Amino acid sequence: MNRLLYIQRMMKLLVLAAPLLFSSCSDLLENDNEFFHVATQEQQWNSLTDTRSAMFGVYGLMRTALGENNTFWATGDLRMGDFTVRTRSDLQAIRDNKLDSPFENIKKISDWTRFYKVINAACLFIEKAKEVVEKDPAYSEVNYTYDAAQVRVIRALAYFYMVRMWGDVPLITYSYDNGSFPKVARTDAGIVLNYVISELREAAKLLPEQLGATSDKYYGFDANTWRGVLLNRYSAYTILAHVEAWRGNYIDADIYSAQVLDKVPDFIKTIEVLTTTSNLVSSKGIFYDDYNADYRAARLVSFNYKYTSNQINEVGTDGHLESWTLAEPIVRKQLPDIYLSKDTLVNMFMSGYTSDNRFGLNDLTTPVAYYENYITGLSLEYPIFSKIQVVTGSENGSHNLGVYSSSIIFSRLTDMQLLRAEALVILNRVSDALSLLNELRDMRNLPSLSYAKNLDSDPKKLLKEIFQERRRELIGEGHRWYDRIREARIVGDDWEMMTLINNGGIYWPVSENVMRENPAIEQNDYWKR
Repeated sequence: MNRLLYIQRMMKLLVLAAPLLFSSCSDLLENDNEFFHVATQEQQWNSLTDTRSAMFGVYGLMRTALGENNTFWATGDLRMGDFTVRTRSDLQAIRDNKLDSPFENIKKISDWTRFYKVINAACLFIEKAKEVVEKDPAYSEVNYTYDAAQVRVIRALAYFYMVRMWGDVPLITYSYDNGSFPKVARTDAGIVLNYVISELREAAKLLPEQLGATSDKYYGFDANTWRGVLLNRYSAYTILAHVEAWRGNYIDADIYSAQVLDKVPDFIKTIEVLTTTSNLVSSKGIFYDDYNADYRAARLVSFNYKYTSNQINEVGTDGHLESWTLAEPIVRKQLPDIYLSKDTLVNMFMSGYTSDNRFGLNDLTTPVAYYENYITGLSLEYPIFSKIQVVTGSENGSHNLGVYSSSIIFSRLTDMQLLRAEALVILNRVSDALSLLNELRDMRNLPSLSYAKNLDSDPKKLLKEIFQERRRELIGEGHRWYDRIREARIVGDDWEMMTLINNGGIYWPVSENVMRENPAIEQNDYWKR
């Protein structure tokens, strides 16, 4: 058998056979298999090793829940978004919001079981880990406090994600045997979000600004190891800001986003990745989970993969946007599955301004050429969305294996910046909102906007500019679908989306498997057709 083909097949088998678990950037986490272990009911909760591995296991389960079947991007970017599907009927069905189509990946995305695996593991940790403080002197009360708080944040995020996907979902706050999911009915989404907010607020009180920043460090490592890898106080505030914006509570959305933007350590605010587009899109930039702690620090909430020789199971062709968007010459794939059409690119990036350094005209070159930061291969029929391109497993730089290890970033500092601008407009603080917007526009080589001259002193026009900037800046980062919903709710001129909101069509159908296993669950009304 051809050696390369053999390696490819073995990698595929390893990816399929092993759970997708969390890893950090340190050598210890690369080489200590005890960190890659999901807790079970049968586990002996006796030592620091047990609790440590169980906590990292919760991170891993959340990463899998988001990455499996490319859920994070299918739900956030592809559904009625900006990407065009080339030939795949299953992806086209998601793009067209035909979520009752009989495609296997749609059925899998519609199954919320993987999120409840996260929740169950989190509940189990909270119930059991406390016992270890008494059993193992190496596991301190401080350790438990920080560990349990992180787990509570992940559990809260899982519920928030499910509410955005399905609306009402069962609220379960205790562990259960993995083979016997409680047969309980769905809980009103408002009640679930109240629980999410309560958990995040409590966790924020318990978490430090930076794990490992004290003299005793955290699991023996300083803050550089854990930045952008584990969740901290600002991570909790970040999720709170998103939850409150989703609920339309912009007073609190402003408060929490301000906590992040105003109080996050200055070195994080000023790192180069926040000001340089080329660093943002670099294959060794913010989406790359490796040794550059500065870049990673801008990730407020993320779940990470790493390619290493002994953790090969953590990477693959599933769970990464690159598996849909990349093609030759970046990887050995003839054509992408999805792409941004040239008409879409012009509409997004060149409506009124042509200098955007993410995609625009670079008049410093002779002849004038396009910036190719977000997009490469403009001469091709299908331009390549190359903003995220963390490709590993290459031989001599050829990327023969086409293996990806990019991080899923739920939120980064720029997201918070624009979310706060959105909140400030609602709160009638347009000057502050415009300042935040123009700060980012300056980073991306766009002229500042005048509220009177460019926006006719109209707050709705400012809001639309903010959402348009979110569309440009955050494309491929899982925000577009949810941004469209929020924009429709507060601006009110997207009649297609408003119709879906009013009819419950913004939610996903519930998997038949879920309803078969739990007769207390009914299908969402919109999908009962």
